[in-house]
Amino acid sequence: MYIKSITKIKKKTLEDIHGGSTLYQVFWQSDAHGAKFGETKPDSMKSFTNFARLTLKPGGTNQIHVHEDAEQVYIVLKGEGTVQVGDEKAKVRAGDAIFLPAKVPHGFINTGNKTAVLLLVGTRV
Repeated sequence: MYIKSITKIKKKTLEDIHGGSTLYQVFWQSDAHGAKFGETKPDSMKSFTNFARLTLKPGGTNQIHVHEDAEQVYIVLKGEGTVQVGDEKAKVRAGDAIFLPAKVPHGFINTGNKTAVLLLVGTRV
């Protein structure tokens, strides 16, 4: 069993590809970003690559980026924004889940006037 409290994970930026306006709390991630948080992936989570909470103030973005070897899902927990997947853009709000295929550029921008919070789950392809 693996239990981790989100309140114990410090919020940090991942400026190298996501810019400085999104704060990440990485439960685990199987790359250098995970190492930045000192979190290791549980052995039992074989196909998952990452699991994190993102916090974006109004106007904040995690910038358009791409993952070559991972599919992801954004789940909007709080707030609203615009998500871009490839050439498509859509308005999303709390309760929406967005599938992000591997090798397709994607990103989120908080277009609302309140903080947006997303849950991110990634798996290997």
